[in-house]
Amino acid sequence: TKAKRKKTNEGEDDDKDMQKYIKKQKWKGLVAVPEEGKGRGVVATRAFQIGEVVCDYHGKIVSRKVGIETHKSTIGMESGYMFFYKDKNGQSKCVDAHSEECECHPGKQTIGRLINHSSKRANVRPRLYSLDDKDVILFIAQKGIKVNEEILYNYGASKKSFAGEGLDLDWL
Repeated sequence: TKAKRKKTNEGEDDDKDMQKYIKKQKWKGLVAVPEEGKGRGVVATRAFQIGEVVCDYHGKIVSRKVGIETHKSTIGMESGYMFFYKDKNGQSKCVDAHSEECECHPGKQTIGRLINHSSKRANVRPRLYSLDDKDVILFIAQKGIKVNEEILYNYGASKKSFAGEGLDLDWL
């Protein structure tokens, strides 16, 4: 079955299939592929409808401060796998996915961490979700996604970001 977004009165998703996908990290319809000039990326192996949950950004939830420290101490390509956000209480947090595998899913690669950036062609958007009182960042299709289409989201960064240091970011 497809993990479609269903709303309850509180505005939270209420879908047992989606919760299963999050807990097991077995997202259907996605494959990691090498992307020229980008390393790896994620491509759809089935169509996704607008509003449908595509996958999550999965990793260890840490404070913003710990996330920044980890980012600074991680070298090379693995330094970019950090998702900074504010939780439902307005606290700054970070999903630390710099390791290929997360602690809670040994032996499994979490696919959401491989989604590449595009400010103009983004086809998913992140959304904060709560599962068993734990934060989860879901990627929701913001337009129809076709088979073999790369999954992309806007990282919210530009060449002007990071006090001008974004000028050195090749992926922008």
